[in-house]
Order: sequence, then C-alpha cells, then structure tokens
Amino acid sequence: MGDDISKRKKFWIGLGFVGAVTGSVLLAGPFLTPTLRRHCLPYLPATDNTVRLIFNEIKGCKSPLVDLGSGDGRVVIEAAKRGFTAHGVELNIWLVMYSRISSMLRGTSSRTTFYRRDLWKYDLSAYKTLVIFGGESMMEDLSMKIKKEVSPDTLVISCRFPLDRAIWTPTKVIEDGPNPLWVYRPK
Repeated sequence: MGDDISKRKKFWIGLGFVGAVTGSVLLAGPFLTPTLRRHCLPYLPATDNTVRLIFNEIKGCKSPLVDLGSGDGRVVIEAAKRGFTAHGVELNIWLVMYSRISSMLRGTSSRTTFYRRDLWKYDLSAYKTLVIFGGESMMEDLSMKIKKEVSPDTLVISCRFPLDRAIWTPTKVIEDGPNPLWVYRPK
C-alpha cells in the first residue's frame, strides 16, 4: 500500500514538473525566439516620454499610421485616441494578444488593428505615418525596405536607432536619454 502511494506521488510530481516546463516554454518562447532570427528584436516598451515626443512630431499628419515593432501597443492605442486609424505589426503573439485586449479595454479597438506578422513581409505602401521600434542591426535593411515601399510624403519616426544615413537624412533628432528619436519628414 505504501509503495502504491509513493508511485502515485511520484507520478503527480513528474506530471507537475512536465506541465511547469511546458508552460514556461509556451510563455517564454515568443520572447526568446527573436534571438534566433537574423535581426534580434527584444521587447523594450516605449516610455511615456517617448510616446509624448512621437505625438508632438506627428501633429497634423495623416492616417493611416503603422507602428513597426508595436510591442504592447501603446503607440497604436494613443494614435487611435488622437483620431488616427492605426496598425501595429509585431511578431510576438503574446504582445499582439495583449495589445488587442488593451485596445478593447481602452475603447480604441474600432480604430486599431494589431497584426502578428514578419515586418519584412508586410507591405508599407498604404501608410502615411510610420513609427519604428527596431534594433540597430536591422536598420540598414529596413531603410531600404521603407524607401522602396512608402510614398515620398510619408513621415517616418525611428525610435532608439536611426535609419541608414546613406539612404535617409533626418530632419530632426530628439534626444531623450537612451531613447532618442530620428524624424524623417517629407520634402
């Protein structure tokens, strides 16, 4: 009888361990797999000040707006609050789901759409305002993609890292501690 209880106890402990490991992999996987890609993009949320600075620059700009690397959706949701039709492009499924729920709770879901997409395969030609949260290693390739796909009257704001200076010349650089912004205005 004691042997039987010991076997059942080991079974449940083993099952609990397997469940914990599986759950951890499912939750952490979307945050860890970007390190396996050519361009590693960790999730770093935009600060409130960065969001404020972005919207100081896009006053008077046109919809639609796209946030590449939209993370938790705070830029897209703020854009919707300010009357933009706004889209977020993010690879991490958990962040996309969080963004969608957050948008619903804030009453902006009719003006926001969050896509779980690879930004390299996402067409940017429909947008008049681009906000980018990218990694340093991807900016040269992204600069070429944007140049090919957007119209000359598109406003581009790059957060944390500039676009390739051989392709793009910023009209303004806003220092914000570790979160500078480069503004590229249409000519």
